[in-house]
Amino acid sequence: MTFNIRTIMAAGLLFTAAATMAQPGPVKNAAKAVFTLTTFKADGQLLASSHGVFVDANGTALSDWSSFEGASNAVVIDASGKRFEVEYMIGANEIYDVAKFHVKGKTNGAPIAATGSPAGSNVYLVGYSVKKPEISTTQIDKVETFMDKYSYYIIKSVLPDNTQSCPLVNDAGQVIGFVQHSKYTTDNHATDANYINDMQVTGLSVNDPVLRRTDIPTQVPDDKEQARLALILSGQSTDSAKYAKTVDMFIEKFPDMNDGYAALAQRQVNANDFAAAARTMETAIKNVPNKDEAYYSYARLIYQKEVYKSGLPYPDWSLDKAYEMAQKAYDASPQAIYKHLQAQITYTKEQYQEAYDQFMALTHSDILNPELFYEAAQCKKKLDGSHEEIIELLDSAISYFKKPYTSEAAPYFYARAGELAEKGEYRKAVADYNQYDTLMLGRHPADFYYVREQCEIKGRLFQQALIDIEIATRLAPAVSLYWAEKGSLLLRLKEPKLALDSAEKSIALEPEYSDAFLVKGLAQIQLGDKKAGLETLAKARDLGNEQAPALLEKYK
Repeated sequence: MTFNIRTIMAAGLLFTAAATMAQPGPVKNAAKAVFTLTTFKADGQLLASSHGVFVDANGTALSDWSSFEGASNAVVIDASGKRFEVEYMIGANEIYDVAKFHVKGKTNGAPIAATGSPAGSNVYLVGYSVKKPEISTTQIDKVETFMDKYSYYIIKSVLPDNTQSCPLVNDAGQVIGFVQHSKYTTDNHATDANYINDMQVTGLSVNDPVLRRTDIPTQVPDDKEQARLALILSGQSTDSAKYAKTVDMFIEKFPDMNDGYAALAQRQVNANDFAAAARTMETAIKNVPNKDEAYYSYARLIYQKEVYKSGLPYPDWSLDKAYEMAQKAYDASPQAIYKHLQAQITYTKEQYQEAYDQFMALTHSDILNPELFYEAAQCKKKLDGSHEEIIELLDSAISYFKKPYTSEAAPYFYARAGELAEKGEYRKAVADYNQYDTLMLGRHPADFYYVREQCEIKGRLFQQALIDIEIATRLAPAVSLYWAEKGSLLLRLKEPKLALDSAEKSIALEPEYSDAFLVKGLAQIQLGDKKAGLETLAKARDLGNEQAPALLEKYK
């Protein structure tokens, strides 16, 4: 589409003439709701500036989305010069370049028109000013409908450049849309304000790909279950600062819910601020009606700290304190899950017989699950229980699941495989490793294939073992152990040339790895170079290999 100077001048004259028309009082009142928006990067540098409008007295605001993309924080200044920090995002759409957000504080809001304005009607463009309202009259040239109910306005008039995201209002001072300047023509557009205002958050909004492109947090939903989901999903994000803001908003909105306090305390423990975490959980116990939830969260927090951060002592916390909090949770509401935590604490305190009795007692409770049998099996191992007892417990864990098995059963097959291998039942162990492999769809790190290969060798399943060690070297080509192991197996299979190649790859990765020199020496001897082989075995001996001296004597 092309334009000549006469067309542009005519459009500009139309806008200028229209601007002189009388302006109704409600339109002037709408000017009080217009604001400037300024967004900033994380380093404090200016990112973008635009405009928008408040649509109620409680801080709900509408503007463009592009100004928020990449923003760390944002401020708005209203028509009276009052400054507001942007608190959270409510919704955004990058196609229409619109956003809905919230500032904290009382605001002058303009109402949104319940119905759109037809083509040919005069509307008012309300600009931003802290002095006399900048109001101009323009005309809607065309109206398109999207999503079956919203209006998309096209305006032919030439509008000032500084009116991006300023509102268009009707005679009643009601907002109908937001000005958006075209990048390609002299046309201007406006997206229906109702479309923007209808945006609402859900628990899944924190994963909205558009909203994730700003560091300003997403609103916590009003519904408790949706809010809980939002908190969980936000915690899975790599943006810790955004998550911290979400946690704070959750606690502010739901001071009687344990979830927010537990999330905050966990963050504080992660930062090694155990005293702050203790204060947070004490506040939770005070404020949360369901005391058992708060006690249980506190018990788990202490327990996890004592297990994973035992090297950072905090005198007020101990495993005994965790056990006490779990008991208080049970006293407040006798649930088996609280007894389960106590059993885990007892195990960590190395009181294995007592822990075993606690785990087994829970197999008769309403939380019967395979993990209980697995944990009981671990107790039996610590108590030097018989192989049969341990296998019976692991069998019970697996029997909890119905065929066809799912990935949930996989860890228990893996555990039983390890126990079977430890007791020399290698082929049974391989069968369990194979079942684990199937359930996990072959998604394993290299060490799984090495572990199974070791079992397959002892079970004299050499071809299967060769396949597994080959996979291990392919997944982790920089691990010298796997190349040396592959070479050792190739020697068993009478492939000395291939074994020599694997040994040399191992040595290239770890020049003083004695096992690799042992394999290389044996390969050289099998290939007929006895002198070089004996020299290589001597090198293995000098590096501390325990098998090398006997082999040197044998081949001399």
